[in-house]
Amino acid sequence: MDEPVPWYVSLIVSWLPFLLMLGVWAWIVRAVSKSLRTADGKSLGQVVELYGQELKRQNDLIEQLLAERRKERS
Repeated sequence: MDEPVPWYVSLIVSWLPFLLMLGVWAWIVRAVSKSLRTADGKSLGQVVELYGQELKRQNDLIEQLLAERRKERS
């Protein structure tokens, strides 16, 4: 009536949902990382970093212009 379950069946039943969930998670991460790339292949992080560098360059130029303007007034 109550026959013991073989150890390998117990192992499969207990670990299969976990391994399946891990596989689905890896697939989702891969799909999302592909969608976060621009047309030229840059990642979102690279685009944000380049944007930050450009903002810093523009701020430096503005600071230079303001410094020159202050020198002209004094």
